[in-house]
Amino acid sequence: MKRFLVALLFLNLPSMATECQKTLPMSEVEKVASSYVGKINSVKLSKNKNGECYYRVYGDTGYVTIDAQSGELLKFTKKRDK
Repeated sequence: MKRFLVALLFLNLPSMATECQKTLPMSEVEKVASSYVGKINSVKLSKNKNGECYYRVYGDTGYVTIDAQSGELLKFTKKRDK
């Protein structure tokens, strides 16, 4: 029974990871984000609870959330000074 559950999990993992497809070119994401965050450190493609995909771009001055379908800026969060 354990083997069956493990096999089922491994078969479903790739389908869960590929739900968000890259629809917006990375150059467009970088162009929108770089004016807000400066030098880009990392980019992550994620999905929220409503099923909408978005990019979260981390940089030197904070991070931005960009809609993966339209390229629209959803949120900008500035990094706190310590």
